[in-house]
Amino acid sequence: MPRFIFLLRANKDAESGVLPQPPVFGLMHAYNESLKSAGILLSAEGLFESSKGARLSFPKNEKSPDEPTPKEDIKVTNGPFGYDGENRLVCGYWLIQLKEGEGLKEAVEWAKKAPLWDTEAEVRQVHELEDLEGVMPEDVRKEEGKWREELGEKQWVK
Repeated sequence: MPRFIFLLRANKDAESGVLPQPPVFGLMHAYNESLKSAGILLSAEGLFESSKGARLSFPKNEKSPDEPTPKEDIKVTNGPFGYDGENRLVCGYWLIQLKEGEGLKEAVEWAKKAPLWDTEAEVRQVHELEDLEGVMPEDVRKEEGKWREELGEKQWVK
């Protein structure tokens, strides 16, 4: 069944650490409840402003291009990253799982119901293990499937 993530972009208030007013939390709760009642909500979280985060940059491994970036070459930049008005920073997300046969159109319709203003949200489909068949080695796919099941039992709202 297809999963989609709604990435909520930070506005100036969110990036300044200004939390929503109590009535907004009520609207968010009602929206989350509608997703939960529809049986599609897996997870939903808000994020702290970027001053409480870090950004990691993994340059291409020039010595061995087919291998990950060596740890010592990874650049870590502590926030804040600066709000430039283009809404590139993420301040929250929803993760939903739709019924088989549903897709981006239905995910967008659910996202349009979110009680948002003065921001942007991006809707993206999440890769499922089946999408990686023929690309990901079979033994790795099986192991990933096992730990996804284990994690699913512990953390996802169903």
